[in-house]
Amino acid sequence: MKHDLEVSGMSCSGCEMLIKEALEELDGVLEAEASHTTGRVTVECDPLKVTLAAITETIRAEGFTVKA
Repeated sequence: MKHDLEVSGMSCSGCEMLIKEALEELDGVLEAEASHTTGRVTVECDPLKVTLAAITETIRAEGFTVKA
């Protein structure tokens, strides 16, 4: 399953890597990409192993805001 999220607070490639690495540590996340230029995070995951709530909480825990 693929999720495309609007995320605010990313200002550089370091922010992108922080989010990508945090998400890819979650069991069930197959791939994560973040772009500070578009303010989007795309996550490919196994919905039987990880929930959207866990993904958004991980992004928030890194200091970013996930917009509804």
